[in-house]
Amino acid sequence: MPEQGTPSMEVVPSIVPGDSLTRFDREEPWKSVTLAISGFRDGCELRPVLRDWIEFIGGRPGEIVYVDGGSPRSTVRRLTGMLHEGLIDRLELLTPGHYENHRDRCYIQEYRAGRLATLPYIMFVKMDTLPYRRGLSSWLAEDLAALDRHDVFAITHSHQDNPPIGREGPYFVFDFTSLNFGLMKRSVFERSIEDQIGDLVRSNFRGEYPAKIRTEDRFKRMLVEWLWHHQVIEHGLKTLGRAESIDFTINHVNKRGRELLRIRRAYRARKGLDRFYDASLYYRPPHGPIKGFGKKIEESVRGVRDRVLKQRKASGS
Repeated sequence: MPEQGTPSMEVVPSIVPGDSLTRFDREEPWKSVTLAISGFRDGCELRPVLRDWIEFIGGRPGEIVYVDGGSPRSTVRRLTGMLHEGLIDRLELLTPGHYENHRDRCYIQEYRAGRLATLPYIMFVKMDTLPYRRGLSSWLAEDLAALDRHDVFAITHSHQDNPPIGREGPYFVFDFTSLNFGLMKRSVFERSIEDQIGDLVRSNFRGEYPAKIRTEDRFKRMLVEWLWHHQVIEHGLKTLGRAESIDFTINHVNKRGRELLRIRRAYRARKGLDRFYDASLYYRPPHGPIKGFGKKIEESVRGVRDRVLKQRKASGS
């Protein structure tokens, strides 16, 4: 019974397909989360970026799974080494000549990363996406609790191509969930797959691409993200993305290898972040004085060249 004088809270039934009652330890919420990763040709960035995610989360997730899309031996050696070290719990490899080893079919590995999960919550991330958190130790428990709202499909980042459609407390509201960072209940993930591409999955991904989902060639590889978008739109749901600050950022830098690690050093040092908060921009460090001076010279030379070419064209020579 509620305390006298305290109005009872009305529970609004969930409208999220597949939603189920889930529980987590608020002191150690990460133990209920599967960190689900898929990738191809990830290299020297694997260990440091994975450790960044574990640090960001607040503790080692209860399960870490990785699905590789048919990478060469160098990547496979790194992944199997991480498996034996205990950094990865489940690893799925693909022979390089396999049908699924194709850039436009990477959605199969993304789907399979979710299917490998066994815990109540799945956190999808990519190894070319950098997280950073300082303080805000309750963020994960708050985000998992937000998934119990009657119309919340998932939690994502605020680094979106399309602007938010609203604001709710610390969160922006979106209708799109990114695989660069997407947190959802496993039951909701499984239901969205069945609702949107169940027939394609049962055909072992050899069947016809779902006609209602964007079919332009350049969008086909984003099938998982688009099916989530359709699930949100069709059922009147929303995705939440926590607003960024100097103490909390998630940015898809879209680089790999040593270049990613170079960017990571500046990112973790919090250099030049202001214009990237909640923006559809890949983070890039500010130029140092020497490189900045060099770029000014390059721009001046190009300006002179363009003027000369324009004058020659005008004179007919």
